[in-house]
Amino acid sequence: MFVGKQVRLKRLLGPSGRLLAITIDHPITRGLMPGLEDIRTTMRKVVAGRPDAITMHKGIAEKVFAPYAGEAAMIMKASAYSVQYHPTYDAPVADIEEAVRLGADAISVGCIVGGPEQAQQLTFLGKVSKEASAVGMPLVAHIYPKGSMIKDPHDAKAVTYAARVGAELGVDIIKTLWTGSAESFRSVVEGCPSIVALAGGDMGETLEDYLRMTREALDVGLGGVTYGRFVWQHPHTTAVIRSLSALIHDNVSVADALKVYDAAVLAEAP
Repeated sequence: MFVGKQVRLKRLLGPSGRLLAITIDHPITRGLMPGLEDIRTTMRKVVAGRPDAITMHKGIAEKVFAPYAGEAAMIMKASAYSVQYHPTYDAPVADIEEAVRLGADAISVGCIVGGPEQAQQLTFLGKVSKEASAVGMPLVAHIYPKGSMIKDPHDAKAVTYAARVGAELGVDIIKTLWTGSAESFRSVVEGCPSIVALAGGDMGETLEDYLRMTREALDVGLGGVTYGRFVWQHPHTTAVIRSLSALIHDNVSVADALKVYDAAVLAEAP
């Protein structure tokens, strides 16, 4: 492994060797969602929570992230899908040269497997993997079994396949879906020699739901999370990130993570 890649991975992974990343790359995928309209305010709240990394597209990196350089690692997203216009195709929108120019600590590619568009997306993922390796940059991939041939995107076999696809193509950190239980998710982790990180999405209704899901996944070998909507749509974004950090890096219980959240909310009070 190049020393440059080792340096960047150290920036990405916290003291526990796990990843706490927050994604703010949603507008192309889901439209301008509540919580991302004022991206500068959201960025400030996210950075204040001290995540290990933040995933964003190149335009936001260039226009918004610069004042926070060094406070969190930056993961540049190089593809995008749209739930409305192209729901099963993650289109290439950036490349490794742009990631290097922007000072990214990692490059991220989305890939939706389990349908006829899979082949084209794997071709792009393989290309980025080669280019990232050549410059010593870690590769993160958001790989979801959501193609038209998949009946249940949370099925353990489908998620295990998605994660292993990333490992086979040289991905360092693979973001994928929760399978519904710790026992079924264990097969995903055990079948993937790369770091497996969990997506958030619509998998819970409350902070406690997400903390509990995260705790269960950590207990069977999860390597981190890359959460988005539920974090920056929460009225106390910074406190949510602090509670996740306690869970992921300090290995605390859900009850203790909720205490960290409560303390952080009190600290926000004027």
